[in-house]
Amino acid sequence: MGRYIVCIVWGIIFTFIIGFIGAPLTQSTYNPVTLLIIGAVFGLLFSLTIPKITAKSYNDDSAYNK
Repeated sequence: MGRYIVCIVWGIIFTFIIGFIGAPLTQSTYNPVTLLIIGAVFGLLFSLTIPKITAKSYNDDSAYNK
């Protein structure tokens, strides 16, 4: 459970940084609510896919490797 929370929080932080820098470059408005949702979704997706990718590259007895 902790992995999901940490990935979601870091996804939100990185999305805020990218949105803060990217909004003036694309001449759009900085909308934190949209960035919060996008960051949470990407954080959750990364926390679900990264263990499956790393389990296939490292042979162990975890549930993800089967």
